[in-house]
Amino acid sequence: MATVLASIPLNISFRQNLGGRNLRDWHRIVASLQDVNLQGERDVFVWALHSSGTFSVKSMYAALINNRVRVSQDLWQIKIPSRIKIFLWYLKRGVILTKDNLARRSWNGDTKCCFCHHPETIQHLFFQCYYAKFLWRAVDLMFGLSPPSVYMIYLLIGLRRVVTYIILCY
Repeated sequence: MATVLASIPLNISFRQNLGGRNLRDWHRIVASLQDVNLQGERDVFVWALHSSGTFSVKSMYAALINNRVRVSQDLWQIKIPSRIKIFLWYLKRGVILTKDNLARRSWNGDTKCCFCHHPETIQHLFFQCYYAKFLWRAVDLMFGLSPPSVYMIYLLIGLRRVVTYIILCY
């Protein structure tokens, strides 16, 4: 790391060219590293949000709440595997890598759903696609679990998207 930071310009390459916001963010990161003074000692991980320097969920949660980031308590209280909780959290935040989210990250592939060729969004892939509706119906018939209600969709993907969901489905 010291060798990379000592070179001017920085000896770093990217697979894709940086542009727009990504380039500004990169310049901000490089500027913040200019005052870093590296020693010849072993690296030590320090969690800056806790006085002991070690990570704790409590300190992370406090930092999120103090910075006015809303965290749904209900999701974390459900007794399901952590990986499913994290997936649902990603779903709620709208950051699942559907084709529309990939396109926002400069991906150049086809943004259409591979099942029905409508634009692929989180709402479409999980709720609106004919195949998703078919799967929800099969789950309902086999396990007696109804498809998510408008209220549940609101909890998962937010009010703005529910309005779109209602308009497109009805």
